[in-house]
Amino acid sequence: MLRCLRRPMSQETIISPAQRAFLEGRHYAVIATLNGDGSIQQTVVWYLLEGDEIRFGIGAGSVKAANLRRNPTISVTIEDSTRYLTLSGQATVEPVDPELRSRLAQRYLGPERAADWLTKRPDAPRASVRVRVLRTYGQGVR
Repeated sequence: MLRCLRRPMSQETIISPAQRAFLEGRHYAVIATLNGDGSIQQTVVWYLLEGDEIRFGIGAGSVKAANLRRNPTISVTIEDSTRYLTLSGQATVEPVDPELRSRLAQRYLGPERAADWLTKRPDAPRASVRVRVLRTYGQGVR
């Protein structure tokens, strides 16, 4: 059953407790942004649920970064076998957040491998993204 929730005018959260529990699991997310020609660009990313927002890191000069700076509309889908949750919202590209990058690496790689991973490409220009969720829908996650 599809469940679609829109953010109330009071800006209360629309992420249900069950959706929050699902998002706190370690899954990959597929983000979709809009290219300048209107086509869709999708990428798999590591993510964190932080409060009522989704956070992830990207290359500062990436297509994703350019797309979000031009048009902040974003869709984030997290899938787990027969269950999925899609979050639609508005993204803000921010300066790199080294703490976010470290938290993501630890979440997905574990503490031992994260330390090594963080030393790779130290000079690569990075940015952080914060997604304000406006709508949720999915299957198997209420």
